[in-house]
Amino acid sequence: GGFKPYPISYRSIVPRRGECANLLVPVCLSSSHIAYGSARMAPVFMILGHSAATAVDLALKGNLAVQEVPYAQLRERLLA
Repeated sequence: GGFKPYPISYRSIVPRRGECANLLVPVCLSSSHIAYGSARMAPVFMILGHSAATAVDLALKGNLAVQEVPYAQLRERLLA
């Protein structure tokens, strides 16, 4: 039973370029209060942390800001 998994956008854990550089915030994601209530479970926080760490690795290896990490590359690594 249960519900199907739902996507959480990478943009929800990355501040806009002009607001802050090279910061990922996996547990204070940008969402409505209703969506945050659904997302604040341990498995969701774990995958958000994993996604943030993978994005940081790609940013460091590519000498990029976290806002510049190619989503296609991030997605490929996460699915692997």
